[in-house]
Amino acid sequence: MKRFSLWLLFFAVLGIQSALAQSYRVKGNVVSKTGDEPLIGVSILQKGTTNGVVTDIDGNYELQIQGGEATLVFSYIGMQTQELKVNSHTGVLNVTMLDDSQMIDDVVVVAYGVRKKGTIAGSVSTVKSEKLENVPTASFDQALQGQTPGLTVMAASGEPSRAATFQIRGTNSINSGTTPLFILDGVPVESSSFNSINPSDIESISVLKDASSTSIYGARAANGVVVITTKRGRNVGDANVTFRGQWGFSQLAGSNWDMMNTTERIQYEKEIGLDLGDEYYDKVKGIDVNWMDEVFNNNAPTQSYELSVNGATDKTNYYVSGGFFDQDGITFGSSFRRYNVRANVENRAKEWLKLGTSTMLAYQETEQAVDGDYAIYAPISASHFMLPYWNPYNEDGSLASTNDGTWKGSGVNPIEWLINNPIKYKTYKVISSVFAEVTPIEGLTIRSQFGVDYSHDTGFSTSTPSYSLNAGLGSAGRSSLDNLTLTITNTANYHFNLKNRHDFNFMLGQEGVNYHSENFNVTTSKQNNDALVNLSSGSFAGSWGDSTTEYAFLSFFGRGEYNLDGKYYADFSVRADASSRFGKDNRWAGFWSVGLMWDFKKEEFFEGYDWLTNAQLTFSTGTSGNSSISNYEHLALVTGSSNYLGETGIKPSQRGNENLTWEKLWTTNVGLRLGFFNRVNFTAEFYNKLTSDMLMQVPVSYADGGYGAYWDNVGAMVNRGIELSVDADIIRTKDFTWNVFANASYNKNKLTELYNGIDQYVDSNVNMYAVGHDVANFYMVRYAGVNPANGDALWYTKDGEITNVFSEEDRVLIEGKSFIAPWQGGFGTTLSWKGLMLSAQFSWMADRWAYNNDRIMDESNGLYTSYNQSKRLLYDRWKEPGDVTDIPRHGVTPQFDTHYLENASFLRLKNLMLSYNLPQSVLKSTKFFNGARVYVQGQNLLTFTKFTGLDPEFSANIYRAQYPMSRQFTLGVELNF
Repeated sequence: MKRFSLWLLFFAVLGIQSALAQSYRVKGNVVSKTGDEPLIGVSILQKGTTNGVVTDIDGNYELQIQGGEATLVFSYIGMQTQELKVNSHTGVLNVTMLDDSQMIDDVVVVAYGVRKKGTIAGSVSTVKSEKLENVPTASFDQALQGQTPGLTVMAASGEPSRAATFQIRGTNSINSGTTPLFILDGVPVESSSFNSINPSDIESISVLKDASSTSIYGARAANGVVVITTKRGRNVGDANVTFRGQWGFSQLAGSNWDMMNTTERIQYEKEIGLDLGDEYYDKVKGIDVNWMDEVFNNNAPTQSYELSVNGATDKTNYYVSGGFFDQDGITFGSSFRRYNVRANVENRAKEWLKLGTSTMLAYQETEQAVDGDYAIYAPISASHFMLPYWNPYNEDGSLASTNDGTWKGSGVNPIEWLINNPIKYKTYKVISSVFAEVTPIEGLTIRSQFGVDYSHDTGFSTSTPSYSLNAGLGSAGRSSLDNLTLTITNTANYHFNLKNRHDFNFMLGQEGVNYHSENFNVTTSKQNNDALVNLSSGSFAGSWGDSTTEYAFLSFFGRGEYNLDGKYYADFSVRADASSRFGKDNRWAGFWSVGLMWDFKKEEFFEGYDWLTNAQLTFSTGTSGNSSISNYEHLALVTGSSNYLGETGIKPSQRGNENLTWEKLWTTNVGLRLGFFNRVNFTAEFYNKLTSDMLMQVPVSYADGGYGAYWDNVGAMVNRGIELSVDADIIRTKDFTWNVFANASYNKNKLTELYNGIDQYVDSNVNMYAVGHDVANFYMVRYAGVNPANGDALWYTKDGEITNVFSEEDRVLIEGKSFIAPWQGGFGTTLSWKGLMLSAQFSWMADRWAYNNDRIMDESNGLYTSYNQSKRLLYDRWKEPGDVTDIPRHGVTPQFDTHYLENASFLRLKNLMLSYNLPQSVLKSTKFFNGARVYVQGQNLLTFTKFTGLDPEFSANIYRAQYPMSRQFTLGVELNF
């Protein structure tokens, strides 16, 4: 019995020792990398169990581990989750947690979610906040130019409030919309909303270009998708307060000005037989006005102020900001002012429930100068039309007026006209989304989001009675436009992993979009008092109008993703869409995509090649849709605006087509991503896009109901291209870094089918659509020069013969000259040494052509001689036999021919910035500032081009009194508290 008891005691002690050997303690301290502050409430969990603790007030923790080797998961809101292995020998494990903002570069925003960089098969390019937040313009769009291969960003106007135009990988259609879908925090928005968004509030912009990344958006993704994500609270502990201020001025970016001065104008008038006599010329020869200096302001001020607060606790993160932006345009009568606030808040209400909102409010005041019109009161065209001896000001500096006869020119003093006929706009804007996210079981996330985009625009125009040209009778106009877009998005996402090798992610979703717009305008006249120029003071209603329009989308979609060992990736998506723009039998359409990616750097046969840090091959193919046409085009409509013998009548207004349906795009993409020495990243992508069932306005005889055209699904088009990009840290040391980047893209467009089997269709004076050719080629009579014997203009006939008779029958397709640039790109460099940083960014477009219509006015050769003319008419026109020139003799007026077709390619220094960050040693001594930065920058500093207009950057095919881009200089400060 005694021996048995001893053996029992021996085994008991052995069991206790064994149990103790399988249980051990790990303790340590958790701090944040930013500020080295202890973190309270960090969750430390033994992975695969419910065993865990949280850190105390000093950031300390101690955890009893059961078993042998284990993995501890450290998680905290606003911080990157870390997984660290421990064993019985670890003892003390101190952890430094990284702010979520420090992993932004490793995250790519995609459709309905985010993915880690390098784990997606789709073609997605991302522009981060540092490229956007210091933009000295009202909108972020100009900062994207040249940053992303395949994305074309062109200014529609240099006017401060106007948005740029966007295209991704060429144009996919003739008549339907070619603009990408824009998504702001899950809410679809229009590019006209961009000037409401403070660029500093943006975290990132993702450009989705291929089927794998866009097909999940289905109905509206044929032209690509631009996903805009605003900032969230990242800093745990004390809030981070940031103030930004910018002050600067703008001036005309271009300098192509060749209008005649007074001496040249007088000589020209005498040469062409408009001699006004020496007595008149003696009075005006002392006046020499450069109207470019009068119309364009070389010191247009800009100022902006922004204040933001962001932070996070264990349950809530928040980002709140407010801003003021004020910019005068470079022409008289244009300005933009904006007040904006934003609140982005997310709260973990329960372990299984997350709530949040992203809300933006903005108020804008806009004054827009008239551009694009040839009128003597429009400032852009007036700068060309006004004669140099017409002075807009009197000797005492007062305005020369038609009221008192001090204006000596013909017609109106354009500056006085603008003062007496102002047009101003006000805009109230709300873009908001709220969401609830539920995690009922591990891996399953159910999310519901409601979004609203609302704007109220009002326009005000007045014409003062005292202005002499109004003959004592004024006028007033008012307009009101309300746009409301409501969006509901519901998704269920399930993610799980099998044996740490097979990773799956599945998503199902539903989305609905409803748009409603109302417009009203009215004009009254015969106001007789400058102090009472409003609608009710007029005694006559001159014009009025109103309209209401709506559309809706309903969608169901799904996506599946799989990766094996982090080397082989596959994804697929399907989507069904219905649009109210089509008849009831053709509203629904289905779209799909498949994407594959092979990370072959992770293969065993590449393990020894340390210099190759990344190697991925991607492939995707799939379809998407386009319904970007006017609402109700499928319906046969009548209008009630007809007047029949004083009685209101109705008449047919639209033919309709109940068979109208979706335009479809099939895109295939192949990509190669390479990284070298952990310093150089290179990407090459090849794509093919086929448009079918193209939405087009088919012309019909006016005898067929008087409609002229109707919408139908006809025609096909192909776009093929290549995109290349490279980013490299040439030098990267502790104190000095030199980075360079460059991208280039080429797109070849070809129309493969038109309507009713025809091969070509003349669309305008300068364009024709022809099967087998670029959709943007010009169609014109070819200019052959000037006959040196008699000064006649010469042209080529359709057969290539030279003639001195102009005929539109001799128009031909001008091969290789498209107004959509096939080549485009950007490049730049950044050098940083300690706190100093110098950066430069260039953008370029090549082989882009445009018709310079301004030259018809400026080189009219007798057609518009009452307006000022180009110096070329004085010095370069044909005057006597033997003269070799491209300008014919006086009296031979210009025609729509290739004489004014110009190369509008350009290279532009888009931004140059020098900044300095104060050292932390200095800031810590203040015990107040966490960061301080001062910078100077220039925008659009240099432009290299052969184009003779004021600016080569415009979105149309015809250059016509265009508001040019501005060159800007700004001084900025950024303070963090």
